[in-house]
Amino acid sequence: MRTPLVLLLACATAACGADTPARDSLLAVVDTVNGVERLSYSADPATQLAWRFDTLAVIGGAMVEDENYQFETRGLTGNAEGDLFVGDVQGKRILRYDRSGTFVRSYGREGAGPGELRYPMAVRLGPGDSIWVVDTGNNRVTIYDATDGGSRTLGSTQGGLPTNIALAGGHFYYVAGSVLATPAARADEQPAIPLVRAALDGAPLDTLWLIKPRPLYTLEFRSGNNLTMTMIPMTFAPTFRWALLSDGRVVVSDSANYVLHIVTPDGTIERTIRRDPPARPVTEADREAAREEVRSQSGNPGLTGSPDFVRQWLEKMTFADVIPRITNLAVDSKDRIWVGVSVNEPEKTERIDVYDASGRLLGEIRDPAFFPRLFYGPDLAARVTTDEFDAEQVVVMRLVE
Repeated sequence: MRTPLVLLLACATAACGADTPARDSLLAVVDTVNGVERLSYSADPATQLAWRFDTLAVIGGAMVEDENYQFETRGLTGNAEGDLFVGDVQGKRILRYDRSGTFVRSYGREGAGPGELRYPMAVRLGPGDSIWVVDTGNNRVTIYDATDGGSRTLGSTQGGLPTNIALAGGHFYYVAGSVLATPAARADEQPAIPLVRAALDGAPLDTLWLIKPRPLYTLEFRSGNNLTMTMIPMTFAPTFRWALLSDGRVVVSDSANYVLHIVTPDGTIERTIRRDPPARPVTEADREAAREEVRSQSGNPGLTGSPDFVRQWLEKMTFADVIPRITNLAVDSKDRIWVGVSVNEPEKTERIDVYDASGRLLGEIRDPAFFPRLFYGPDLAARVTTDEFDAEQVVVMRLVE
């Protein structure tokens, strides 16, 4: 059943004063289908947000000799006070810095014993600033006490080791398995992978979303007597993205079109957000640009730089039919939803749309230089870059509205 159409004015309070002309605002059509409210925005420009990020600190770099500022990042998280936690897969540890970028302490060390790490792939904060680390090397989730560094291990979770985690409202959210593990020829035959809400002991409570496995193809490469099998995703296939609001609702994106769903903690779709234009068809120019990127790997160190490997990769490349519109998804410290958008160039964030937690479009950031890797603290964000020597750095920034 459809309710009558109404119009919703989408205008940020901070960006749209009483003197702002109506033409600078964007109208959304709102209707309801099967109890789910749908907000549909046009492709017309929305209010431009003149927000900026001021750099507060740059952490790390090749010229910093202190080992506490050397890392290979696989995860970032932060607390309300502005402390930043960096998952260091190279050092097998979690590094903690204050908002000025000063090292505070580390958690974990290399090994398989209690509190030790082998491959920390994701890090998040739980109740009391407890530090939750997905350690794929030891096939477990290790939880550290932020004050004394003591640790414990989470019990088993549905589907084995989770690949992505988040915590809010006294619950643990995770993807129960890998979304990149299905050969393209059998993608339609594989069961969907659940996004789960669980108790803090890992016991599943609700399935919030079912994720369709992303199509892959298998590349078998023989070098001498060694056979290597590599799984490579279909080029331009849409990526499942999700972000957690503070009240336990989840924002998900799983299609090539610009569609977001706000899902309640029990798995009910509360609201759907759409924005034009639809995903555009892949062109031969798009395919050739993707092939050229693979060719550019030839000669680089490692397996993927082998000329024979690059040749086989090019021979087996497969392509989706359309270019996904959504490139990034995040929720900031004020529960605003940030959406990275591809306008013309595939897989590049060329615009950022910002919504409030109800799905009201506040405005857009045009031609952004980057999409923040993390929002934390009252007004902080972080991104990962490299210096001129390709050493990783984390840039701590303050969002100025």
